[in-house]
Amino acid sequence: MQLRKLIIGILLAVPLAVTAQTPANPDPRQPDFTMVVQATFDAETLADFNRRIQDYVALRSRLEVGLPPLVVTTDADEIERFEHRLAERIDDARGSRRGQLFAPAMEGQLKRMLGVQADPATVALLMDDGPGEIDVDINETYSKKYPLATMPPKLLLLLPDLPKDLEYRFVGRHFVLRDVRANIIIDEVPFAIRCRDCVPEPEEESDDEDEAAAARR
Repeated sequence: MQLRKLIIGILLAVPLAVTAQTPANPDPRQPDFTMVVQATFDAETLADFNRRIQDYVALRSRLEVGLPPLVVTTDADEIERFEHRLAERIDDARGSRRGQLFAPAMEGQLKRMLGVQADPATVALLMDDGPGEIDVDINETYSKKYPLATMPPKLLLLLPDLPKDLEYRFVGRHFVLRDVRANIIIDEVPFAIRCRDCVPEPEEESDDEDEAAAARR
């Protein structure tokens, strides 16, 4: 009798276990609001990046004090005068050292994310739409003769939000942060995307030169 009761108890418990793992609303006609969260940046790296961005915006606000306010105008010369004066102040205050915003941890995680998400079609779009492989320096004015590559929405959705007047851009394979207000590059991740079909990378070029020199000897 005790064995019979034990078997009945087990049979009754099994449906309960299955029921606990079944969705509350298994009707396929109902909308599915399940979301897959992809961890691109760890919390510590993201917090550090946001702090650096906030510090930069605060610095720029202080440096704008005393400059004639930038108003809506069609005078390109007036806009450029404001940009250049603000850019000079920013350069004097922060220097031109790379990595002030993209710290090593952030740079590494950015490259890993782009290595996965920047598929060949996305890279081709960036190469066709952007300014090409041009040199960029920190605090350097972004020349208006060059186009601004459109940021693919699939990448923007994975990147941290930026304050007004700051934006992510690609310059060839380099990933940059641009200050729209001062029209300068405020940080960069060189060769953030890998693309052997774009242009030879410096290390590849140096290897070719070494081989050519050895052949001449």
